[in-house]
Amino acid sequence: MHKELDLVGVVTPIIKGAGSILLSYFNTSLERKEKEGDHGFVTKADLESESYLIKHLSAALPGSSFFAEESGQTGNTSQGYCWVIDPLDGTTNFAHGLPYFCISVALTLKNEPIFGMIYQPITDELFYATKGGGAYLNAKPLKVSQAPFDKSVIALGLPYAKDDTFGFLLARTLTIGRQSYAIRHLGAVALDAAYVAAGVLEGMFFENLGWWDVAAGMLLIEEAGGMVTDFQGKIINPAYKSFVAGGGEVHKRLIEILI
Repeated sequence: MHKELDLVGVVTPIIKGAGSILLSYFNTSLERKEKEGDHGFVTKADLESESYLIKHLSAALPGSSFFAEESGQTGNTSQGYCWVIDPLDGTTNFAHGLPYFCISVALTLKNEPIFGMIYQPITDELFYATKGGGAYLNAKPLKVSQAPFDKSVIALGLPYAKDDTFGFLLARTLTIGRQSYAIRHLGAVALDAAYVAAGVLEGMFFENLGWWDVAAGMLLIEEAGGMVTDFQGKIINPAYKSFVAGGGEVHKRLIEILI
């Protein structure tokens, strides 16, 4: 059914509409509702963006299911078409007035991403990819960087919980930081993935985040010529626990350090 739709044409105004919602709340005083466990918090901006996306994506592809960060799963997400949504990746940045956040929307078929779009409303950067159709930023084709590891800028994501995972990643970051050109912790891994696809960042790694954080970004990176796996080199699926991506050499070197 997705072949009957111009997915870029259909999703672009929807994701930009959600971006307008976020911008209306940016740099305003927002109440925060803590999530269970050490998983950050949610704001009214997250909830309104997600509600808007679900309403309009449902109309665009009737009968599709949803896997969304705030409202969870609806329908059979592992069979047929499923929209995987992060309505505001980088909530902490957003709530603190830091302009590094995005909206991430993917369409999966039997848990495989076939379309992905990431929108940064502050800069009006629209990243998108279709399975087998390449990756683009505002209609410009994307390619991952092939810079050597010692000239690479690597992004990482650290969990809110200060547990063993936090310590493991910090220890590996010390090694990666010494061998690469620079390390960045930017606070929105979906946007990190878009910038890896664009060749702005050379690689990225993190653990223990959600399917909505990566479903669109992994397709962008793959369609831009990059590699995406978990730390053991296995394919990413909704049950993944770790994530590492980059151009061929960078991906290989990161796995050697992270495994």
